[in-house]
Amino acid sequence: MVVFDFTGRHAVVAGAGGGMGEAIALALLDAGASVTAIDVKTRPASLAGYDDRLTFAKGDLTDAAFVEQIIGAAGRERGGIDYLA
Repeated sequence: MVVFDFTGRHAVVAGAGGGMGEAIALALLDAGASVTAIDVKTRPASLAGYDDRLTFAKGDLTDAAFVEQIIGAAGRERGGIDYLA
């Protein structure tokens, strides 16, 4: 059961390679959002099947150049960023 409808919204989720970040990314995807998921780990299997609305970026958020690149691309490719988690 989906309680919230995030269709047409875009979220960037840090730490999406596992734990809380992965759970947040899955909840947003299940609620209709598109998600740019970021982690230093590889993409978890649980995020398979969402390829039309999911971009997974493997990288380190302490690297300013990586952050600038991925956040810029996320905004351009998905028409902006509505949420950060």
